[in-house]
Amino acid sequence: MKASEENVQQPPADSSASPQRSARRARTHRSASGRPVAATVWVGAAGTLYWLAASGEPGAVADAAPWLALASWVVYATQWRPCLRVEGDGFELVNGLRDHRIPFDTVEDVEVRFAVTVRAVGKKYLSWGAPTPPGSFGSGFEHVSDLKSRPQGMLPSNERIRQPEVVTTGRDEIAKAWQDARAADLAPSNGTVTSTWNRPVILLGVVAVLWVLAAVLI
Repeated sequence: MKASEENVQQPPADSSASPQRSARRARTHRSASGRPVAATVWVGAAGTLYWLAASGEPGAVADAAPWLALASWVVYATQWRPCLRVEGDGFELVNGLRDHRIPFDTVEDVEVRFAVTVRAVGKKYLSWGAPTPPGSFGSGFEHVSDLKSRPQGMLPSNERIRQPEVVTTGRDEIAKAWQDARAADLAPSNGTVTSTWNRPVILLGVVAVLWVLAAVLI
């Protein structure tokens, strides 16, 4: 056919298209309580130092500052920084002191329980900052309060009851991302998990600890 003989100009290949698609698909999941807890501690530490300074007690400020700095570093490393990133070709577990880059083709299982654990190349990698499961008390209360509006079954008062709506959480999205990657063509990788220490965070922690030791010993 003549139509098949016509030359069709294809758009030039864009080498950056794949990274851009991966970046668009990337999503960060965090615990709902992590950052509010860290922010509360930081505000409390700043307020304490301000109150001591306003009271005209410079010695108390000098004594409290190292401990407050150490507490601020701890909540940064354990509450503010940790998260789990789902990217186009794998997981990135950002923990307090060490991060893990896990390609999808190395993942053997994803356990979503009280904590999210990724099993890859024979090892388990725990995410510090993945979303936590909803509280059982809160879930139960929502089910009870919603009982009279459910369409299946009957209450003694002849009112319809319906099944609770299915709510997709961040934890569900984490497991689904791996399942979707298994169903699709996995991006090739070198088959290894990359783990790196976060040196700036570790250095700040060492400085905070040394400051506390100096305050105690001097």
